Amino acid sequence: MLLKEELVVADGVFTWLQRDRYDEIVEKYINAIKGHNCASRSKADMMMRDDIVTQIPKANELLSKVFYSNRSALVHMHNMALNRAFFMSYILQRMNSTEDYSIQPNLHYLYMSVTADINANPYAINGSSIIFDKDVYYPNWLTNLDFNKTIPLFGVKGWRKDNTFAQGNFIREPNRRVVQVKDIGAGNNKNYTNERHKMNPWYQFWLPDLDKHEDKSNKFTYSIGIRYSNVTGKFIKEEFDVFNFFGPNLPSQNEKDNGKMPVRFTVPYFDCGKSNKWVVSAVSPIVDFFPRYSNYTHMRRQRFVGVAVMDIHFTKIDFNACGISPGNPGPSYLAGIARCKSNTGCKHLSGKGYKRGGYICHCKNKYVYPMDIQGPYNGKLIEQATNAEYANSFGCIRGDHYRVLPIVDQKAHVTVEFGVANINVRKKRSFDNRSKFDQMRFNRMIRIFRQKVSINKNNCNSVPASSLHLPGDAAYDVENQFKSQGSTALRLSHFLSLFLENIQATDNFGNLRGGGRLHQDHLFGEVLANVMADYRIISSGIFFEPYIFKNQDGTSKELFGPYAFKSEGVAKAIDMAGLPRKYIFENWYQNIKERWKTNTAKLEKYKMNQLVRSDVKGTSAVKFEYYPIAYFAPKYDDGMWSNPKFKCDRMVDNWVMTYSIPFFQRDYVAKKNIFAGVVTVDVPLDNLEINQCPQSFNVANAFKNTARCHISTECRKIPGYKYSRGAYRCDCKQGTEYQFADGKTFIEGSLVELEYEKKVRGLFSRFDSLVCRVQGGATTINSNCISILKVVIVALMIQRFTE
Repeated sequence: MLLKEELVVADGVFTWLQRDRYDEIVEKYINAIKGHNCASRSKADMMMRDDIVTQIPKANELLSKVFYSNRSALVHMHNMALNRAFFMSYILQRMNSTEDYSIQPNLHYLYMSVTADINANPYAINGSSIIFDKDVYYPNWLTNLDFNKTIPLFGVKGWRKDNTFAQGNFIREPNRRVVQVKDIGAGNNKNYTNERHKMNPWYQFWLPDLDKHEDKSNKFTYSIGIRYSNVTGKFIKEEFDVFNFFGPNLPSQNEKDNGKMPVRFTVPYFDCGKSNKWVVSAVSPIVDFFPRYSNYTHMRRQRFVGVAVMDIHFTKIDFNACGISPGNPGPSYLAGIARCKSNTGCKHLSGKGYKRGGYICHCKNKYVYPMDIQGPYNGKLIEQATNAEYANSFGCIRGDHYRVLPIVDQKAHVTVEFGVANINVRKKRSFDNRSKFDQMRFNRMIRIFRQKVSINKNNCNSVPASSLHLPGDAAYDVENQFKSQGSTALRLSHFLSLFLENIQATDNFGNLRGGGRLHQDHLFGEVLANVMADYRIISSGIFFEPYIFKNQDGTSKELFGPYAFKSEGVAKAIDMAGLPRKYIFENWYQNIKERWKTNTAKLEKYKMNQLVRSDVKGTSAVKFEYYPIAYFAPKYDDGMWSNPKFKCDRMVDNWVMTYSIPFFQRDYVAKKNIFAGVVTVDVPLDNLEINQCPQSFNVANAFKNTARCHISTECRKIPGYKYSRGAYRCDCKQGTEYQFADGKTFIEGSLVELEYEKKVRGLFSRFDSLVCRVQGGATTINSNCISILKVVIVALMIQRFTE
């Protein structure tokens, strides 16, 4: 009986936690549908509401809207889906002739492409697909199918395979390096074009494309230019070969219709029979002239013939549990389930995925934390609290005697831009309590940015070479902020390594034509897709070791370096082998080569498990003759970021940081993998966010300890500001409180910097008032402590009178 009572009491300590919409989704979808029972469930049961995943990236908002880290994976998915759609649209139209039929991307190319998408993004992308509409795909890899014939259905779908219990995995832990790839147009349940198919929400966005009247509003004409080189140090022609092709739409800035976007996202759905996970997909259309190989060109039209799809597991996507607000716009089904008290405000925490507690509760303006509490309150702790803990904790205390900032009538044209030329840093007085060393660091920061703004494309050729380089610590945190762009280069490195380590030109496998070689237009298309799909990639290149790249006739080129860049909004590409200076002598190339030329022991082993169709009709899906295919490739940390430099080459002409990553090929004579070249991407320095807050002495950050927060406050970086001074906030430390009644709870760094500049110039300034005061009045002691103190006093008085 006693045990039973104790159990009842234990069950009751969490009664304040009421069932909400989070529990509804878990019970109705996540726990209810699994791989063993999904085949018997209806399509409606396997698709969630459309307002569960919110703040979806849109193509025409990427330049004007700040997407925080909780949506960085979705932005990367958006760009990768667009990347693959650009490549497939370009290559299908570029090689839209009878002579090019045999050199189009073959079966191996497509399988290895989706494998590289997944393996190069172990935590951002969990699936990748290139799927074609019905009777539009012309396979050049089926030996028993006549030319100019299509197959009914064809789609290459890859997903990350759990290899916990795979042979050879002795530690029994998944390593996220195995991909299962299948032709979903073969086998059972293969008609993904049917509306009753359960796992095809990506199909209905653009397919089938039968209405030609929508062509002008749904497709866009892109123009690119390429300069080819057949001889090292010389181009075939001085001018660019211009090629126009149709691709995904390019919406205007004011476009609100989701149907006009080049990339669209599905609702969360269960990928039954494949990954058996709840996934969200980013989908972009592939465009081609159709019908292909027709002499009646006036009957051909640009048509959506397929889609490029990127998947992410639903449970890896953050949701904002705070209420609807400008920072969390609706509609959102999960908004408002945070359990912050009325005197606290809610703020989202990134990186928690679909889990409770992904938020913090901070005191509202005119409220402060108790003296014994270091705020803010962690949402995870709140969700785990008992009735008594929640009732007596996680709240804030009302303050009193708040001030207002003075209104300044004097209009002073003062800026805090880094490149202000009329501020003599050496003559400035230090009005705050920073040390002489920190003041020197601040002066160095100003000099760095003056150097940055003083160099441009008009004078870069006339300044010393040393002026075109900034110190490496000026690019602090580049490896984290631009990881998606680095992963784009890594994806291309994985693809090239997988292809060059496993494919031989003369391979044949019965009715499947294998082998083949990479064509120069394939690789020009890859680097063009990199710069066209991601606005943060200024240029991208593939640079082969001497005599590694082979032409279609088997002859080797001394050098081959397809390099794409953006010039006035237009994508162009050149073969860097045509330049007078060989790229193999550049520092970024030499650094990577010295590291990997003789030692490839640190390369990771990856696998591709591929299922191909058994016949032309796709009666069944069978294992490929080589199953699985293994390859060795680097990971993201094996690449190198360069220090900021001004690329003065009449192509980029901008301050950039370069990410370089190697790729490899198989030496069948020596029976080992050898260094084959380097893949690079350049990202703009202007998009880097700097951190002025205090950091440890061993952190290589040129801008650390330059924030002018008062000693009563604590500095925190504010994300979203591109290479801007003042992108931080000064939060009150424990035991102090924000003293102004202006609706805020912190002091903006931009305001501190502006008021400091005013004080330096002798203008009226509020700099000295931008501090936090010591907590006072009712705020100094926790209410619980006051109650205890009252009890102690009463007890002492009673004891005294009894004596």
